[in-house]
Amino acid sequence: MNTNKVITVSVVGLAGLALLSGCTGGGSAGDNTTAAPTSLVASTPMPAATASLSQRGVSFQDTGMNHSIKVIEFLNDLPLSDDDAAAFAGSIQGGSVVALHVTATAGITMPTYVYSQNFQIQCAGMVAPTPPNNYFDADLAAAGYTPWTNPNRAETSDGWMTYTVAGIKNPTNCFLIYSRAATAGPGGTTIDAFEKDVELN
Repeated sequence: MNTNKVITVSVVGLAGLALLSGCTGGGSAGDNTTAAPTSLVASTPMPAATASLSQRGVSFQDTGMNHSIKVIEFLNDLPLSDDDAAAFAGSIQGGSVVALHVTATAGITMPTYVYSQNFQIQCAGMVAPTPPNNYFDADLAAAGYTPWTNPNRAETSDGWMTYTVAGIKNPTNCFLIYSRAATAGPGGTTIDAFEKDVELN
């Protein structure tokens, strides 16, 4: 997996700042291109005004393992209990805990799981993708959401994963990066690595 992927966000207002200071710049006033999550630069995050639930409904197949995966919803600011907000204030740093709703059926190619750690997210302003954690399962349950459990061979799981997005409240331009490393297959064959990016909001 390419851990250097970050999201680019157009930076506006630089030209206005130059006018106010009476200076002229030699660079571009901004970049309005929409970039895929594969070759991007970290920039100033542009948070949403409020928390939002994005409906995705994007399905894909991990072809090597025959896992069937569907990204259903993305919540960009999970409400936390007062106790958890206080306990994790240092790691959240005024940012957000976000949640991803996924359903997956593990394939029968190998006796293995669909692992939560294969589902990383990256949002505008983050310098690197972040894996999920299970610190906020009680907050998920309090909001009426079922926490994710890894499904084993031929099993199905339908649940939510949580991620800490430090310093960014209600993050936008978020992407799921599903990434599985190459592994040894039946009879000594090699199952190639697999990666899929899904826009979340």
